[in-house]
Amino acid sequence: MAVLSDLISRVRLEIGDQPAQFSFTATGDGTTTVFPLGKYPVDPATLYVTIDNNPLANPTDYTLQQNTGIITFNVAPYTGGPIAVSGTNYRYFTDDDITTFVNDAVTEHTYNRTDAYGSLVTISTIPPVEEYPVAILASIEALWALATDTAFDINITAPDGVVIPRAQRYQQLTDIIQRRWDQYRMLCSQLNVGLWRIEMGTLIRTSRTTNKFVPIYMGQEVDDARMPERVYINNDLTGRNAQPPYASIYDLVIYQGDSFSVEFDFPFNVTGYTISAQIRTYPNSPSLYATFTPTIISTSSTLSRVQLALTKQQTAYLPVRGFWDLQMTSNTDSSYEHTYIRGQVFTIQQVTLD
Repeated sequence: MAVLSDLISRVRLEIGDQPAQFSFTATGDGTTTVFPLGKYPVDPATLYVTIDNNPLANPTDYTLQQNTGIITFNVAPYTGGPIAVSGTNYRYFTDDDITTFVNDAVTEHTYNRTDAYGSLVTISTIPPVEEYPVAILASIEALWALATDTAFDINITAPDGVVIPRAQRYQQLTDIIQRRWDQYRMLCSQLNVGLWRIEMGTLIRTSRTTNKFVPIYMGQEVDDARMPERVYINNDLTGRNAQPPYASIYDLVIYQGDSFSVEFDFPFNVTGYTISAQIRTYPNSPSLYATFTPTIISTSSTLSRVQLALTKQQTAYLPVRGFWDLQMTSNTDSSYEHTYIRGQVFTIQQVTLD
């Protein structure tokens, strides 16, 4: 599982764009409101601004142009007022810029790729071994942005014959990009991931009697009682399309006869919803084996944590394999119901019975 903040830190390490602390001091004259900090880009989350040791808030008292390092006060500091600014700056890019590079790299690296359950691979499901190739691909995106900026530089020739080859920086950056591409290609080829992975296509057969395509279904295990899932094949040999990310997939492993609990985080307040979760033999099965007991542990407007629990009596007779999902129904709108999590249940048979 990859974390965006970890990838951002890794990309900064790869391109040498580490954070540095800075401080700026000035004196107000009663009219000037714009002050260049002399450092850019600036991280606005780390900025601490004071006038005469009184802290100011953004954007109530000032605004910041983080890419240029210019701070603008809403009201000009009074004459003789000491201005102090401290924070963190970077060498090339802001966190927003690096985030764009990382998201583009993840999209390209996981293009047309699914996990074992048929869902699209996202940044949260990338295996740890692929974090470094993704960071290299994001670094390539960042280096191309730097190369584009340096492409406008021209050589400077002084009257005394001294030449400053500013255009050489562009050549150096493109050489680095080529080396990075070779490194990324080698890792992708060895791990069989990313843009250089080997892809297998599925050829669809045409019936000789009807001249129509013969339908293809997803392979299933012998004891899988679900309805077969139809596969719609593209004619460009890129294989099946990924299932749309309707509900997150999370499989449960439960030990027979033991108490069980699991916690899930939701990015919204779940107070106004009724939570339901059940285990059945297969989807739409009339056989109900267990109903989870939901407990709301914490709630906020941006994060809520919910616990699902089963007693030892409920897990004593679970099937070796089953299916489950979690649904939420609005308490104010009974017509609204949504499935947020689904998956399979694997039960490990109990050994100690007494």
